[in-house]
Amino acid sequence: MKLHNFLLKPQNGNSSNKCGMKCKLIDWVVGTHIVAEREIAIDDPLHVVEGAPIGVGSYMVWVQTSIDHNALIWRTQVNMRTIEQALGELIPWPKQHVFIPNT
Repeated sequence: MKLHNFLLKPQNGNSSNKCGMKCKLIDWVVGTHIVAEREIAIDDPLHVVEGAPIGVGSYMVWVQTSIDHNALIWRTQVNMRTIEQALGELIPWPKQHVFIPNT
């Protein structure tokens, strides 16, 4: 589902003040390089993606800029496996692999 530059309302009202913050996603497989630049959209562990909640250790993030086009996304979906395929989409990403620069 293509989404635009607005934030989603969390499904159960649980959201942090990190929503809307710019971030960089670190490769979740090796954890050594930045694969994309994004924006945190939802910090709600009960938010459901493809029938399963994202969980406590995850954010939903907008894919805005692909750096490593062939990097695998954390939870592949029917038509998405790589960062490049996820451009313009909202996807889950593990919090320990999200870098939020000081503002």
